[in-house]
Amino acid sequence: MSYWYIAHDDELLLDIDEYTRPAKDGSPWGEVFFRRRLREAINAGKLAVKTVHLARSVTPRHFQIFVKLKSPMPLFERLVWQLHLGSDLYRGRADLMRAARGFPAPSLLIRSTPVPNFYHRCFDAVCPCTSKHLSGDVSTHCEIFKRYRGMSPWELFGPSSTDRERFIALPEGNVPLSKILKKVLDTP
Repeated sequence: MSYWYIAHDDELLLDIDEYTRPAKDGSPWGEVFFRRRLREAINAGKLAVKTVHLARSVTPRHFQIFVKLKSPMPLFERLVWQLHLGSDLYRGRADLMRAARGFPAPSLLIRSTPVPNFYHRCFDAVCPCTSKHLSGDVSTHCEIFKRYRGMSPWELFGPSSTDRERFIALPEGNVPLSKILKKVLDTP
């Protein structure tokens, strides 16, 4: 089963990968980009927070964070706050693109189990899927995915290449598109 949590108007949903990986100053990523930034936003009166709930993801060292705000906030502001507080950049960019294209649920978290000890609220939807919702496989058969997600990040931005490539130096000033489009594989 997969449990879908769709961001409400008074929530921030963050997905923080490698929460304990070191940031530039050596402190854990989650400490620098989540706790400290949230503290400073609250202290500066920029973000009125009611509660915070941290839940482990099924992926080791990954966490999902639910921030309940004291009042509703416009969608794009919430999406920017999620990025500012350290949520996964790839997920954040996809959320922004889905919002720009008018998708009904641009920001959501999908879990294989309900959030433990989560008194704040219940999940918004559940589907029978047991594997990750990726384009071309389970997503084409999952009605919940079609209703709320619509497209994967790959469909929004194009596929990411996993090929090892050689570095191509770009000139300062006008950069010819041929340099951008050039692909030279790095062969070991």
